[in-house]
Amino acid sequence: MLSYALAQRVGQTVTVEMAREMLRELFPDKSPTPATFGEQQYKEYTFRVELFRDIVDELHPLHQAHYAETEVFRAGIPLEPNYENAIERERSGGLLQITARTGAGELVGHIRGYLTLSLHTCTLIASEDAFFIVPEHRRGFMAARLLQFYEKCVVAAGAREIYLDAKLVNRADVLAKYLKYQPVATKFAKVITTPTKE
Repeated sequence: MLSYALAQRVGQTVTVEMAREMLRELFPDKSPTPATFGEQQYKEYTFRVELFRDIVDELHPLHQAHYAETEVFRAGIPLEPNYENAIERERSGGLLQITARTGAGELVGHIRGYLTLSLHTCTLIASEDAFFIVPEHRRGFMAARLLQFYEKCVVAAGAREIYLDAKLVNRADVLAKYLKYQPVATKFAKVITTPTKE
């Protein structure tokens, strides 16, 4: 494809804009189109798909709170998110970001999933990466309804399997079982607190 793109431009001076144009041709933007997923109301909240790259600054405080609450097992390894990678995943069609906002537009919850092809079945799978609701808004069926909206969206994107992680510190397994998820594995973690030097 690169050869074809270059052949079309033989004799032309390569400019920054031309290079950008070639990159867009070679790697088209496959980001989800939020409007195609619609939105859902739950009490005073609105759930919708939004582009991660557009709201990363709003998401960061939620990431910090989520990390402080659920990642204590990481033994002091600081949060250092790779937002550039997440943006690239979104651009390639492999990330779906769902938000929960109040009527005033305040971001109070989100769930993000990665969409990948299974190496075993070649079907699309959705793997939840982050699911967090600000504590003051964890009431009623907020978490269940947000997760159900996420399910609807990833299924609309073509997912045949949906995977969730349930951290032991917050009993998220209760919600997963309520929504008919089956426990299929136990994930173990070992954190190396003092990296070895080569």
